[in-house]
Amino acid sequence: MAGRIASAPPSGGRVCVVGAGFMGCVIATLYARHGYDVVICDSQAAMLESYAERARPIAASFSDDSTEVEAMVNRVATVSSLKDAVAGAFMVHEAVQEVLETKQAVFEELDRLCPPDVVLASNTSSFLISDIAERVSSRERVLGIHYITPGHIIPVIEIIHSSFTPPELIDWARAFIHSIDHVGVACPERPGFLINKIQFAMLTEIYRLVDEGLASRDDIDAAVRLSLGPRLALWGPLLTEDLIVSKKTALAVTDSLYEQTGDENYKGRKALRDLVERGDLGLMTGRGWYAFEGDRSETIMERDRQLTALFDWLREANAVDRLKVE
Repeated sequence: MAGRIASAPPSGGRVCVVGAGFMGCVIATLYARHGYDVVICDSQAAMLESYAERARPIAASFSDDSTEVEAMVNRVATVSSLKDAVAGAFMVHEAVQEVLETKQAVFEELDRLCPPDVVLASNTSSFLISDIAERVSSRERVLGIHYITPGHIIPVIEIIHSSFTPPELIDWARAFIHSIDHVGVACPERPGFLINKIQFAMLTEIYRLVDEGLASRDDIDAAVRLSLGPRLALWGPLLTEDLIVSKKTALAVTDSLYEQTGDENYKGRKALRDLVERGDLGLMTGRGWYAFEGDRSETIMERDRQLTALFDWLREANAVDRLKVE
């Protein structure tokens, strides 16, 4: 990183959050909870004045102790001047409205105000980092650190990098995210990044099912909630595939769907075909996307124990009924 950015984020240093709206409020409170000295900045005085009131419920999700809640909230200083807010910060995290021109203007100003050893991060959910940093001279210190709502509860954070992002900055971001007990997942800038690309691949197909009248709202949600959802929550899509189906079967299904529909999205991909050709079919052969070191039958028993325990918990939680929806 041109020898500028520190190899690791400082413990308990100062972080500036630009934008005191919903996400900025969440991000600032989360950073304060993990011992960082936080300054939140916004051009609207009302947003700064209401920060503490909006932050208390977020802080209360971390602690039942009212004293600790107030300590978290009080660790965040509200400042209207961007120049004053960024002073002494090792990272500035932008969380302003999702308007490209607004973000570009903020980053142009941050580039002018902040020394070159300050990391500039964006919480953008849609724009390319290269577009946001268009007016930034020191682009090598810019990347995306994107929270998934609700950011203080969902533990995964996307690290969005561009062609000008050095690998060391991605490692730096992983270390910072680890310091707040979250998990960083890195992906290059592409429309939808990583999580939305996966999420909307499924949702687009669901919208089509609804449009075509092939399944009801309740049946679609039940199908996902009581089949795909629990397995994905436990293991993710690729480990789930390893645990439950042969790669030969997975490839045969994708080929069949492609032949029947002509939809290129169903066409078997090279990564899957390569696994089949190597004979890495998943748990049944001891290797698929993952390598399995334990006894196969014991792994199957542990798989089933985990899934049974989760379904038992889901039945007891009665989550849908408790939301009181119709």
